[in-house]
Amino acid sequence: MEPKSIPLTLPARNLIRLAHRIAGELPPDERHLLIAFLTKHAMMAERLASDLDVETLQEAAQKELEESPASLVMLEDVIRNAWEITLAEELQIVDVRHIGMALLLGRGIEVQPSSAPPSQAAALLPRPSLLEQVGINVTRQATHLPAVVARDHEIDSLIETLCRPLNPYAVLVGIEGTGRRAVVQGLAQRVAANQVPEPLKGRPVYVLPQIVDDPRFYLGLIEQSVKENAILYLEPFELFISTTQNPQLDLARLHLLSELVSRRVPVIGAVSSTEQFRKQVGRAPDLLKRFQPIPVQPLSADESLQVVRQLATHLEEMQHLQFPEETLQQLIGIADEYIQHRPFPDKAILLMDQAAGRASMLGQNVVEPRTVWEVANLVTGLPIGAGEASMLKHLEGLEAYLKQRVIGQEDATSLLAKVFTLKIRRLDLRPSRPNGVFLFVGPTGVGKTETARALSEYLFGSSQKMLRLDMNQYYSSHTLARLLGAEFGYVGFDQGSPLLDFVAENPFSVVLLDEVEKADPEVHKFFLQLFDEGYIIDAQGRRVSFSDTVIIMTSNLKPEKVMGFLKGVPTLEDWKDTFQEQFSPEFINRIDAICIFEPLSQENIDLLVRERVYSRLQEIYRKRGVELTLTDAALRWLADRGYSEEYGARELERVIEREMLLLVAPYVPLQLEQQAPRAITLDVSGVGDEAKLSAQVS
Repeated sequence: MEPKSIPLTLPARNLIRLAHRIAGELPPDERHLLIAFLTKHAMMAERLASDLDVETLQEAAQKELEESPASLVMLEDVIRNAWEITLAEELQIVDVRHIGMALLLGRGIEVQPSSAPPSQAAALLPRPSLLEQVGINVTRQATHLPAVVARDHEIDSLIETLCRPLNPYAVLVGIEGTGRRAVVQGLAQRVAANQVPEPLKGRPVYVLPQIVDDPRFYLGLIEQSVKENAILYLEPFELFISTTQNPQLDLARLHLLSELVSRRVPVIGAVSSTEQFRKQVGRAPDLLKRFQPIPVQPLSADESLQVVRQLATHLEEMQHLQFPEETLQQLIGIADEYIQHRPFPDKAILLMDQAAGRASMLGQNVVEPRTVWEVANLVTGLPIGAGEASMLKHLEGLEAYLKQRVIGQEDATSLLAKVFTLKIRRLDLRPSRPNGVFLFVGPTGVGKTETARALSEYLFGSSQKMLRLDMNQYYSSHTLARLLGAEFGYVGFDQGSPLLDFVAENPFSVVLLDEVEKADPEVHKFFLQLFDEGYIIDAQGRRVSFSDTVIIMTSNLKPEKVMGFLKGVPTLEDWKDTFQEQFSPEFINRIDAICIFEPLSQENIDLLVRERVYSRLQEIYRKRGVELTLTDAALRWLADRGYSEEYGARELERVIEREMLLLVAPYVPLQLEQQAPRAITLDVSGVGDEAKLSAQVS
């Protein structure tokens, strides 16, 4: 069997991922995998070979890597050997133990569990069941887990469904982070406490984080589930029932579910929405209609406070780490106000986990409220590390920063700063909407994109937190698929969506929709839904929230007043009239502010040349060993030649490239050359139409 198709348990997959990280850019081999195994599973290695010196073997493997980058034994060879060991044990999936045995045997280290008495061999090399290899027995763990609170209704509904004699099958419906697994844990805790009806008493509840697509695995899973009288929670259920590009695999997956159903094995699934589940029901209605949907809604702030209180009690017992009530109240408040893209209780637990980690790192036994603010700063990227006051103070400087950064657009940047401050503090009527939907209008080259970039840098610390989409590329209705992505099993489904993938990874960010008027009306409808509801469900059923994202659209449309013979200064109403010809009233009404960017004046271009362009050019050339100087005459010449009411700063860029950079380029040394620094002075020679830049090199 090819290594890629060998079934692996989740811990085994994690071990291989660690080997890849250790290898870095090199292909991982046996040595990387050995170091990973000895690092993560030293105790297991000692059980496999009682005389083994783990530290010495690890140092030897590390020395081999330093002395020789190449190896005769690749990682895939080890996995093949581990598969042979697995088959010899009459098991169907490779675990970490099998990989460890293959690694040690490959090094000539004797692993002889059979030489001990059977009972002792079992202790040395326990053979867990298939369900224990691929799943988590949460019934066994129930007493060690924090009590599940605020989910009694969902747990009761789940128990009632699992007690049905004909169709004990349920599907938990809720977005990721609402606590679907917590409902299953609540079920397991009741089973462990013997607080369930007779049909469920004593039954193990297994959470399966992954399902291996292998017929032998399917067969073993079915037989083991029947043997243990188990209840299965198939966590990747939504992915599992979706179509793929392999019809045989689709049939095999449905056959597995069908066999589990025919054997009356209670099965629990999880999907993000009822709509996504209904899409799949049509593929196998007789099978999937047996699953009873059980809604799992996000908890309220008060209910989430109960959850974190329970977790705090658990952490104090297990780690002797205290969360005072004041800290818990603060934690819920911060999560509620500053993290909109995640639901409760997930966002509260996220902050709690981060705060606990920081307190432990600093050796603190009590988690103070300020620690929660500090980790919230890391999670969101917002300037709230010193509390809400620091955020307000930072916002006070936004308008001045934008005006300093973008020349000649005081009115536009002032309006943006004021409306954005209102939105980000959640003082508007619908805080679940994006953190502002803005439309920047005006001619090209006047600072619209620069303003969006400046907002991203000031708020989120980097221009990398801004995604620019050229709406020219979404000119027809079929291009909508690029935004939503393809469904599971269709061509391109693994490529995702540039927009949704970016926001999913960077929820606190700026999305710039450049020249939005050039997109198809169907694309406008897509964004209308996003502006209105604050989230999008992609073609694969993933819910992506834009509640913490700033949306900025730009447009180069021109009102009639700035065209033709009767030119004038257009008002806001003139701009709105122009947009009504291009966009629906609903679309326009979802815009929080229209920021009008004026054409740049000659004075603006002069200032841009002297305060921005000149210093930037000096910095660039200084890195290449050149001290660049422009006389006042040269600066005036660039500003005069670079002024264009129609093209704004774009014309200045073209003049600098054509007239200045081409002139200076021959005098700039190559980066690899070691030469003494050069000085280049640019001046103007000639007068009138004959005037041009000249360079003096010293």
